[in-house]
Amino acid sequence: MIRLSLGDQLRTALVGPRSRKLRTALSALGVAVGIAALTAITGIAASNQAQLLAELDDLGANMVVVMPGNGPDNVPVPLPDTAAGMISRVDHVEEVGVLENVPEGVGVYRNDLIPSGQTNGLTAYAVDPDFLSAVEGSVAKGTWFDEASRGLPVTVLGAAAAARLGITEPGVRVWIGGQWYAVIGILEQAGLAEEINATAFLGDEWARARVSAADDDTIAAIFVRIAPDKVAAVRDVLALAANPESPYVNVGQLSDLAGARETTDDSLSGLAIGLAAIALLVGGIGIANTMVVAVLERRGEIGLRRALGARPGQVASQFVGEAIVLGGLGGIVGAACGALAVIGYAAWRAQVAVVPLEVLVGGPLIALAVGVVAGLYPAMSAARLSPTIALRTV
Repeated sequence: MIRLSLGDQLRTALVGPRSRKLRTALSALGVAVGIAALTAITGIAASNQAQLLAELDDLGANMVVVMPGNGPDNVPVPLPDTAAGMISRVDHVEEVGVLENVPEGVGVYRNDLIPSGQTNGLTAYAVDPDFLSAVEGSVAKGTWFDEASRGLPVTVLGAAAAARLGITEPGVRVWIGGQWYAVIGILEQAGLAEEINATAFLGDEWARARVSAADDDTIAAIFVRIAPDKVAAVRDVLALAANPESPYVNVGQLSDLAGARETTDDSLSGLAIGLAAIALLVGGIGIANTMVVAVLERRGEIGLRRALGARPGQVASQFVGEAIVLGGLGGIVGAACGALAVIGYAAWRAQVAVVPLEVLVGGPLIALAVGVVAGLYPAMSAARLSPTIALRTV
């Protein structure tokens, strides 16, 4: 019995697709639609997921606040001056911003005629120029502190602070701690961080020289921005990093958004997997249906090949090979079309297009695997056909 080489088997597998181009195109189109749906659904879900998670992060889902905790005597235990530096060395910590205390009684007022008791809920803190970047804040009007202005009697107002003072533009003066400060900037709304919204910020160098707090009570809060998927792990070690000598350190979050972020991430990932599985099932059914019809249509060809000496395994390999060709061709075309669909959708929604590499590369490979599985039953049916029975259809 003649054995077919791998090259001969490949050429035999291509006979059907080449001789029936329209049917091959339609069959491959069915596979392409399935893989395109797999790629597009996964990519669109990933793009929406990335957009939503980014919005949650902007609101502070990955922001942790470290503050002095109360000791046994219910008195706050100050954080050491090294706390910010130690925290910044923790793995997965992206940025650190420090709010520095100013003495009690340093109020923020529109002018020097306002009674001292009418603080309007505003506070003053000192910050360095890197603080705004650490909390991912932005300036609505004016400027933030730089190396020159951090040592001058100027202030930047949070969004709520500016609104309560009735200030809409920089360039005016406010009364802070018994002296005038020029407003050089107004911040955008800072989401859930009320400490930022309702604060008048002073340059750290000016505050230390003129209105500094006691040396052992400088740090009011440390804002720590963490890699989004590492919040829970990092949060557990921040207290020890901030003050290794004291257990009295408060580590909290701006809200429960971190839990919501994790739930959203898991839910959207599960949805994408479910939808992709449905699309993949549709593609597999399409290949199986095509190959079953091919066996029924080509019974005469199968009988002739068997009568000329082809073994059942060779007939089976021919139809499995055709299924692989259909799956591979449809998979490549489908992955390309799906990626284009994701890019178009992201452009329409003004989002960043996210096409998972494992889907883009794995789509054609999955199509090949599905082609093999879907072609097995028709191939075995073709191999079991008796030559005499098959030839009756010629």
